[in-house]
Amino acid sequence: MTIPIDLYARRDCRVTSTAGNCTTNPKAISGTWFPVKAQSSIQDNDVSFITEMEESCNELPLKVDVQVRLHTGSDFIFPGSGITQRTDDSDSPYGGVVYKYKADSSIRIMVPKRENGKASGVSVFSGESSWNGVTQVNETVADVRYRVWCRCNFPTPAFESNWTNIDVKNKNYLEFSHGLGIMPDMVIVQLRHGSTDQDWVTDVMGSMSTSRTGKEKSGLIYAYNSRTVRIWAPDKGNLFNLADGWGLSTDKDTIISGQVKIYVWSYLMNIKSKIITIDSSTSIPNLQVPLPVQLNVDQDILYFTISPTSGENRGFAFSGMGSVQNADPNTQYGGVMYSYSSDKIRLWRPKLDGRHFLVYVSSDWGGGHHTQSAESVIARISVWKAGQICLIPPSQRTTPTTTKSYTTTLMTSYSSINVGNSSVRDLKKEELWYDRSVTVPVLWLVVGGGGLLLIIFLSISIYCLCKEKSSNEVFPHNDADA
Repeated sequence: MTIPIDLYARRDCRVTSTAGNCTTNPKAISGTWFPVKAQSSIQDNDVSFITEMEESCNELPLKVDVQVRLHTGSDFIFPGSGITQRTDDSDSPYGGVVYKYKADSSIRIMVPKRENGKASGVSVFSGESSWNGVTQVNETVADVRYRVWCRCNFPTPAFESNWTNIDVKNKNYLEFSHGLGIMPDMVIVQLRHGSTDQDWVTDVMGSMSTSRTGKEKSGLIYAYNSRTVRIWAPDKGNLFNLADGWGLSTDKDTIISGQVKIYVWSYLMNIKSKIITIDSSTSIPNLQVPLPVQLNVDQDILYFTISPTSGENRGFAFSGMGSVQNADPNTQYGGVMYSYSSDKIRLWRPKLDGRHFLVYVSSDWGGGHHTQSAESVIARISVWKAGQICLIPPSQRTTPTTTKSYTTTLMTSYSSINVGNSSVRDLKKEELWYDRSVTVPVLWLVVGGGGLLLIIFLSISIYCLCKEKSSNEVFPHNDADA
């Protein structure tokens, strides 16, 4: 499919609450990388600063992405977070860059800073010996920038909820039926720290949670499948907590009730995706994986999810995280951390020992609904190329199926393409790559009818395809929860 050149330009968002059929470049990218330094006592701006988005959406942004890179000059990007799950009360290390934003185009970015406990927080942390990965990261200094997409920079969502109340006492589990019947291509969940358009908003993200109690337990978890979006809040904890161990003392922001809003996208073409399995047998070299297509880290989107292969949330997709906030061996926790460059993604996972998991939802979250302790997940790595991700026309939408399957060969370096869950002695693995470009030839499937009708239908179809290739249909990916 040829994309009109104007789709690569930033749309005029002065008319709000409008969407197009395709993605565009971000509406705003900060003109500079801002330095941050966890635990800094020299400049307040090192641990917390507020800035104005260089181009406004004139309404609440649809998607905000804070990118973090190591000050040492690495090419890898670590995503910022909209949640905190730790305070400084423990000397167990933790890390992260946290952000929140408003409809008035304000955005505040914060890193760990000791309040009255231990100076154990850093800007980027990969879990040290408690987590496995191709490298270990423990960095106090980092550089950050933001990217912003308005509603007019994205295709129209297939499902959009109203702002819905949530709290840590009486309404700590929510379930939304989006009714699409196929696995969404992307889901965004926003948490509003109140009930007005003037309140701060953060992005809900992560499969990462902990068994910590009281004020040390904060954040939200969400997951989705072909029918439902689930959201868990901590029982008697916080939805969001900056009061202890993050930013400046003036940043205190403890939220026990607020509102959430959900956006769901589906039936999009040209998303390049790759599926791998992660479990206890996944070797460390296989935690670095080539991307399915080259990524422009300035303009494109990397979307990463993991889905348990068993349990009450089998097939539900949970998002990954950009920094480890739980590595204390005395507590239970879960999650998968990731970073990415223009051509590969790196993953970190806890050591799976019966107490630490890839997805962990304990009975202390969401009133005990749909608990999960997963040691095996299917990870999906998707690249959204700016200007190329478009809605599939309704007339071309069909039953989900895999469109391509490739066999690859194991390499011994850390850039190994083999990302299976078996021994590294196996030389060949099969990976699933999904390419929903409208230029992909389609195998027409016929349900019912006799042999004669089948032959006639195939003859007509072949004739039409030869005459007009533009009639090809596009298949969304499989629903993993089958």
